[in-house]
Amino acid sequence: MSEYGLVESILASVQWDRWKFMLSAKKLCKQDVAVVSHSHLDHWATNLVQMDTILIPQQVTVPNECQTLNNFMRVDYSVRLGKLDIIKLDQRRLTDYLGERLPRVHVPHAFWWLLAPTHRHEDARILFVGDLDIDDIRTLRVVVAEMFRRDTPLHGVLLPSFGGITSHGIGGPKELSTKVRNLAHDLHDMHSIALGGLPHPLNADWADYNAATLPSITE
Repeated sequence: MSEYGLVESILASVQWDRWKFMLSAKKLCKQDVAVVSHSHLDHWATNLVQMDTILIPQQVTVPNECQTLNNFMRVDYSVRLGKLDIIKLDQRRLTDYLGERLPRVHVPHAFWWLLAPTHRHEDARILFVGDLDIDDIRTLRVVVAEMFRRDTPLHGVLLPSFGGITSHGIGGPKELSTKVRNLAHDLHDMHSIALGGLPHPLNADWADYNAATLPSITE
């Protein structure tokens, strides 16, 4: 399968928090799989009950609204599902990976997930960042640069798109959306990375693919 096809297959294989990419690409998992990035309720979709497997970081607390579900799989480091390897990235692992290039990584707003096909001759890596603070953007830039330096490049990055907000460590309501847009353009122009937009709440004008938004348990 081509790199382009692999990227689309990974996007189509997983539900990303409350977002899905409605693509006709061949899925790499026979199961219906969701990954969850953090505990904020607006990222937990109402359809999680229908999933075969929901991957959540070991440290994340399941909301009361989802306590009765029995399809959770807690992940401390990584898991293999179908033809996908799925790795959880947290502050400690990002710090260990970056070393002196960024010795102190800000605690990310959400856990990151790195996905790749299990077959090593099929090369495609997707990084899912379900939510972020302003400080996470610098970390992400350094991680991407380091992955390319080590000849393990990223082929896709999924980022939330924002409108005007007053949280996430920003100085003004449009600061985060502007910085995410600038980051996305740099990833695309400098590294030819495919960009997946996660409407939070707006579609991303910088995205190669915009996901569909599913109802959350807060609605």
